[in-house]
Amino acid sequence: MKPWILSAPLGLLLLAGCGAGEKAAEAPKEPRQLNIYIWTNYLPQDVLADFEKRTGIKTRVDTYDSNETILAKLQSGVADYDIAVPSDYMLKALISENLVRELDRSRLQGFENLDPRFLNQKFDPENRHSIPYVWGTAGIGYDTTKVAAPIDSWGALFDPRYKGRILMLDDAREAFGTVLKLQGKSLNETDPAVLRQVAEVLKKQKALVRTYNSSDFANLLTAGDVDVAHGWNGEMAEAVASSKGKLAYVVPKEGGTLWIDSVVLPTSGRNTDAAYEFLRFVLEPEIAARIVNGIHYAGANRAALPKIDEAIRNDPAIYPPQEVLDRCELLEDLGPTTELIDELWTEIKAAS
Repeated sequence: MKPWILSAPLGLLLLAGCGAGEKAAEAPKEPRQLNIYIWTNYLPQDVLADFEKRTGIKTRVDTYDSNETILAKLQSGVADYDIAVPSDYMLKALISENLVRELDRSRLQGFENLDPRFLNQKFDPENRHSIPYVWGTAGIGYDTTKVAAPIDSWGALFDPRYKGRILMLDDAREAFGTVLKLQGKSLNETDPAVLRQVAEVLKKQKALVRTYNSSDFANLLTAGDVDVAHGWNGEMAEAVASSKGKLAYVVPKEGGTLWIDSVVLPTSGRNTDAAYEFLRFVLEPEIAARIVNGIHYAGANRAALPKIDEAIRNDPAIYPPQEVLDRCELLEDLGPTTELIDELWTEIKAAS
């Protein structure tokens, strides 16, 4: 928030000026604040503390666990977030609804450090509205001591042998994607008949599912509450690394989601100067590396790569080989079809 000075009626100002040698008292300045809306476990606390210490800007961080939550919040018109971090397909939807600002590239430094693979994507051509933050995959984490053989297919999430021990992401697009890939179709299928058929498969699967969860999937797997868990690679990789060989993570052979999450400036934000300071901060290679080291998701900053812990750089779950990426697909904004998927997902969750 910009500093402010309380105005006074002209007569009072003149009277104040008559005081011999007296100086008008300055109104206290409000501390600048940055309101951040970001995925759970996406910003290390020590990095945030260093940003506050360096800039004097206080931060407020709220978290979410689905892209649909971001959309609803920004559509509400009451959100005052200065920074948000949507995924690829949702970013396109936010742009189309004029919910994010176009970036002033002259106010940024370090854009040249970004990996060209994650720039100029269809969801934001020329990156007019976004800066890629982190990227990754969706797959299956599992307890190697509780499954009959190494898992390599989405079919494991529909296997009756694991009834009551399966976790699904509480995410409509990701859940629909598991069935679409099993059927050899695109994650971005729009045929209503196909999507309704997928919904029927997911309704039947519900009897096998212990929980739908997008924020604690890795913790629940680690704790032994589930044996087979649908999830995103970063938290899964961290769980696998600390499990002493008990847990594993795989992108199934049928292919899966490749996602890119980007930093944007919502149009509802009021602290634009502070937001640009944050963008410049996270573009610094050292800061970008600390973020990756803290959250275990691959970063989009090439210059940060040498500063990332070697164990993370060499972890194929975090930085997958090209053969894995080749069978992955970005989710796209499906326009009006999104409403149908949301309706079907509500039906699935409500089914007995």
